[in-house]
Amino acid sequence: MTITRDRVFDALSLAGATALLIVSIAGPPENLAYTGIGIAIQVMAVGPLICRRIVPLAVIWFTAATAIGMAIAESVAPGTIIDLAHDQGTLWIPQAVTPFAVCGAMTHYRNKTAVWIPTGVLFILALRPWELNGARIAQSLLLVIVPAVIGMSISARDRMYKVLMESARADERAKLAAEMHDVVTHRVSLMVLQAGGLEMTARDEETRRAAQELRANGCQALEELREVVAILREQGGESTGKVVQAPVPELSTLVSESTSVGVPVELVEEGTAGQASAVVRRTAHRIVQEALTNVRKHAPGANVRVHVTYGPADTKISVRNTAPIGPGLAMAGSGSGLVNLRERVGMIGGTLNAGPSSEGGFHVSATLTEPAS
Repeated sequence: MTITRDRVFDALSLAGATALLIVSIAGPPENLAYTGIGIAIQVMAVGPLICRRIVPLAVIWFTAATAIGMAIAESVAPGTIIDLAHDQGTLWIPQAVTPFAVCGAMTHYRNKTAVWIPTGVLFILALRPWELNGARIAQSLLLVIVPAVIGMSISARDRMYKVLMESARADERAKLAAEMHDVVTHRVSLMVLQAGGLEMTARDEETRRAAQELRANGCQALEELREVVAILREQGGESTGKVVQAPVPELSTLVSESTSVGVPVELVEEGTAGQASAVVRRTAHRIVQEALTNVRKHAPGANVRVHVTYGPADTKISVRNTAPIGPGLAMAGSGSGLVNLRERVGMIGGTLNAGPSSEGGFHVSATLTEPAS
């Protein structure tokens, strides 16, 4: 359900409760069974319906507590809530709010057992089994049990909708993985082959070295692409077997690459990398890689400090660069790199923050939580 539909449904529920309240107290005076105090309680009980989606269990317990208070008041001082002269099966519950509170709690609260407890209290107080009559049984079922069943049905429907949506997303990821594998692998493979040919035929050492680095980077890109495609296919339910993960790259390699192209990087590692799981180390590598790439693109001449702290429960990463001393690349990035990083970090339960620093540079910091074993 969209936010708009949710708000419309909430508004209709509040309007329905108000209408039921008016119907229950606006009858002919000779048929009005609630006293002035009873009417005030009925009106007061409608207010919490505004929070029925935010705190559904609290709303239904408030409704049950109101009914308990009404029952106690009638037991201690008969006639306080109910006009005994006109009482012909009047329920000892807030009639206007009860069906909507019960339905809302059953719809929005996951633990149905916790909801059935106040629902049972409302049903017993409405039914008054010690003095049964047919009209009261029918009203109790209509105002308590029927809304509970409707709420459970809506909840089951919403869960099924979420399952179907997740399945559709998984199928889409699998299709995207297949397309990405076919298109990107073909192009990168051609680049690797061309770089290998250039390495074999180049006459000067500098060209051969550049071709060798280009071929090595292309091979590494193919390995990383295969891993990403395998993960996407696993999430899409199309895994064909066990995924063989390549070794986790060292952060020192990224530092060496950046230093070789004129970006001075200081790497500080605390703790032992072996404490972190493979998925955390790969994510840390990807964060540092993206941060250093952004420095090369947008902060020429800046100094960079990479600080990584490995721990048994989480790994903390901080990448900070000083202010640039020259103009960045003409084509600014779209910012999708950091957005994708946040999504990747969020998938393992971590957090990532990025933004300008007070010194004029930029910082990227993340906390990567170890997955539960």
